[in-house]
Amino acid sequence: MRDPQHPVRGREAVLQRLEADLARSGGERISVLCGMGGCGKTALAVEVAASRLRGGWRVWWVDGQRGTSLEAGMRAVARQAGASEEELRNADTTDVVWAYLERLRDRWLLVVDNADDAALLDGPGRLSAGTGWVRPLALGRGNGAVLVTSRDSTAAVWGPASRLYPVHPLTGDHLDDAAHILQDHAHSSAGTHGEARELARRLGGLPLTLRLAGTYLASVHQTPGAFRPCGTPSTYVDYQRVWENEVERLDSDRLLARTLALTVELLEERGQTHARSLLELITAFGDAELPYSLLLTPERLAPAPGGLSTLNGSAVWEHLAGLAAFGLVDLRGPSVGDLPVLQLHPLVRDACRNPALLSTAVAVLHSAARAAETGTPQEPEFWMHWRLLTPHLLDVFHRAVSEQLPGQIRLAAATSAGLAAQYLRTRGLHGQARSEFEAVLAVFRDQLGDGHQDTLTTRHELARVLREQGELPEARQEFEAILALRRAHLGDGHDDTLTTRHELGRVLREQGELPQARQEFEAILAQRRTQLGNTHDQTLTTRHELARILHDQGDLQAAGTEFEAVLAERREQLGEVHPSTLASRHNLARVLHSRGDLVRARSEFEAILDLERELRGDSYPGTLDTRHDLARVMQDQGELEAARAEFEVVLALRRERLGATHPHTLDTQHQLARMPGPEGGPETEPDVG
Repeated sequence: MRDPQHPVRGREAVLQRLEADLARSGGERISVLCGMGGCGKTALAVEVAASRLRGGWRVWWVDGQRGTSLEAGMRAVARQAGASEEELRNADTTDVVWAYLERLRDRWLLVVDNADDAALLDGPGRLSAGTGWVRPLALGRGNGAVLVTSRDSTAAVWGPASRLYPVHPLTGDHLDDAAHILQDHAHSSAGTHGEARELARRLGGLPLTLRLAGTYLASVHQTPGAFRPCGTPSTYVDYQRVWENEVERLDSDRLLARTLALTVELLEERGQTHARSLLELITAFGDAELPYSLLLTPERLAPAPGGLSTLNGSAVWEHLAGLAAFGLVDLRGPSVGDLPVLQLHPLVRDACRNPALLSTAVAVLHSAARAAETGTPQEPEFWMHWRLLTPHLLDVFHRAVSEQLPGQIRLAAATSAGLAAQYLRTRGLHGQARSEFEAVLAVFRDQLGDGHQDTLTTRHELARVLREQGELPEARQEFEAILALRRAHLGDGHDDTLTTRHELGRVLREQGELPQARQEFEAILAQRRTQLGNTHDQTLTTRHELARILHDQGDLQAAGTEFEAVLAERREQLGEVHPSTLASRHNLARVLHSRGDLVRARSEFEAILDLERELRGDSYPGTLDTRHDLARVMQDQGELEAARAEFEVVLALRRERLGATHPHTLDTQHQLARMPGPEGGPETEPDVG
């Protein structure tokens, strides 16, 4: 990351102050380099990291731009600091990280870069209170230091234990340094230092714009004069004259946009005639990693204006590579799963975003969300696709609604956002899913009316989230209303009607109305066997739910036989690690537990838990269900301390993920309260909520 040919300029004072403070206070304060995007905060952090490496320190560099990369990075830090996987699974990761960092004898530096959303650093605690992902070290404890870069310079956000180091554009007394940055990147024949200084002044001294302008001029000089388009600026003076011819008066709010415009014009002159259109379309998506192999293919670009629809695959790639060569987009980032991603600097996004292209972004995303290669949000093999698409689908949906785009465009955006909400629900992010389904439902009701099938489907999905959040009366009321409408419009035998009856039956079971729930599932099963056969996926789902009721009613033999049959079919059809297969395997293990076959039940739960952790992570609700049931088996085997420790971890995670009043949270709390204490009786009276 550090290029000796392009040294940091004009930052000697802040570097000296930062180094002195780090040497004096160690890790007792969090050091924060803050300022607008493009000021060079990351470059300063690289200098500090390089000096520490030369001094024999251990240095960790963590991406703080998104919650997923932040957590993954901090978990890696914990492992390298000595934490075991078991500790990371069974305790709060933030506490584990800092427990090990404080014990390290080696000198160390932790850099968290691009932490623009400081709320992500809260983790399960609070950054400003010293309980977040980054923390100050207590006096006399630890041999390290923490350095963060962020656009957020709000002191209250960082807390009293942080010291802010503002990083500003290189203006005023630092114009000579800004000129040197231009000269570092441009060709030596671009002009004198004085001319570079004047151009740097016009560019506002922002290191990012200086780098872009210098790179532009260097690229021009790499092209022989005979092949340059007439009028192409090749010197600092020419560059400034072209700039000033566009506007009579310098508009400081458009500095970066005008720097970018010159770069894009050069690309267009070199034959990449749709570079501007492609860049503007890229900025129309959300502020997140862009899976360009899903969104920028010729098939997806068919509805795009500006000639993009005429580009074939090699031409699209040539344009992307051209944009990347000038630093307008970044294609160098690691692939996510099997998908390459594109990253865009926020200032480039802000400067180049064309509001007129929002409708095109909606159309491209709508096409991608329905494409066969994208898959469905329920299928694990496509979760990586949906993880990358979801932030873009939701961003353009909310902008389409707030900007009151035409009804058909809002409907397309809402349909795609509904699929993103299904992905959130599938991954157990019920709060986010509920919020998005509610927003999608509002659009469908406004545009299509209450009785339209898309409206009813969204109500159905929202009711499923209500059930999963433990709001059973509300979920039941919704399912009953949807069922009445679907029966009236579609009839009793329609698949949508049966699906709603199925979900209503699940609510009845969870409310303890077992006879009525069993009656519903038996009626649904009869129709699905007739319509679909005994081994169709939907039939198997109903058989699975009916077997759960048999278990609840104490018919262990019948429940076990049915679960075994369903599990065999699901293994053959879906594979060993599909969520539906794991669900049947889990419920069969619960039957084994009820029969008293503790050894087999424990073995099954442990195997299921390993698969669920790999597939969905430690805090997914289904993973917590397995950990809860495994702890019950351990308790029945007499391993009380191990069971208690597991219940405590599950309870903490369920409170955080589901809320304190969710039925599953209360169930774990109840189990923990009833565990025998040192005297052999319950430690406390159970809190039944």
